[in-house]
Amino acid sequence: MTLVALLAVAALVVVNGLFVATEFAVVASRPAVLDEAVGNGLRGAEAAQRARGDLRRQLSGAQVLITLSSVLLGILAEPAVGDLIRPVLDDLGLSRGVVSTLSWIVAIGTAAVLQMLVGELVPKNIAIAEPEKTLRQLAPMHGVLVRLIAPAIWLLDGLATLAVRSIGQEPVDELEEAIGKPEMGAILEASRREGLIEDFEHDLLTGALDLGVRSVASVMIPRSQVVSVNRQMTVAEVERVVLDSGHSRLPVAASGSDSFLGMIHVKDLLRLPEAAQNEAVPLEVIRRMLVVRRDQSLEETLMDMRVARNHLAAVCGARGETFGIVSMEDVVEELVGDILDESDTPYF
Repeated sequence: MTLVALLAVAALVVVNGLFVATEFAVVASRPAVLDEAVGNGLRGAEAAQRARGDLRRQLSGAQVLITLSSVLLGILAEPAVGDLIRPVLDDLGLSRGVVSTLSWIVAIGTAAVLQMLVGELVPKNIAIAEPEKTLRQLAPMHGVLVRLIAPAIWLLDGLATLAVRSIGQEPVDELEEAIGKPEMGAILEASRREGLIEDFEHDLLTGALDLGVRSVASVMIPRSQVVSVNRQMTVAEVERVVLDSGHSRLPVAASGSDSFLGMIHVKDLLRLPEAAQNEAVPLEVIRRMLVVRRDQSLEETLMDMRVARNHLAAVCGARGETFGIVSMEDVVEELVGDILDESDTPYF
């Protein structure tokens, strides 16, 4: 009889561990991975997907089952383990009261250690390490048990819902999958430290996160430093400025103000006939220049440039005053670092 009781205790510890593993797996599993498993036809994937979508009921069921198995374990452990060690204590000549107390302490202590190790810590770590695989293996069985104890789950879940709402919270059936920029930044930094991504990849991704935060003012070229041309200059003079500056696009300054009429692209100058070299720049080669706000985000600016198919923009204030220019290269360099072309002097 003692052997049967000990086997029952061991079985309850293992069963408790399965419920604990299911509880952690259903929380830690990722819907995208489960969707892929369903698409690949993996066994138990559909049951795991249903469990993940019914989070509150599955967790309530796991808690009820864990509680039941723990109660049964406590009931069986004391007599089973106690009967095993009581003869040993009797041989020591201890009084019946001392033997009873010591056997109870040893029995409960043994059950608690087994429950903690085999029934809690081991399954928890397995479930956290491979949540989707664990859930695929356990969800079918767990789903059947949850349906069997549905009335108890309904009652306890209803009471829990009332308690949660009484403190101003609303129960949820699914965990939020979206994460904010601070959490994403922390994930990227942890991935870089662990060697999962290279430093360049880390800088690229964190730079992309910062595009929505940083403004045009942080990367623009101030008006006083802008290399520009004017309408009175000849084509040859403009070409000389292009050659000296190394820029393929130049803003055209308006006479008597800091604003720009537009911009000139070097390839438009190359299409002009030789006879136009000593003439003023024709109006048809002056392209419209995109205008962006100084406080505009780099993310919005990059989108505007893509839509307008314009790599150069004038940076203006609320009253129309011109503060400088910004190029697509300036924005992209915030993602990938300095970009050197054939005309740039290398750093080494």
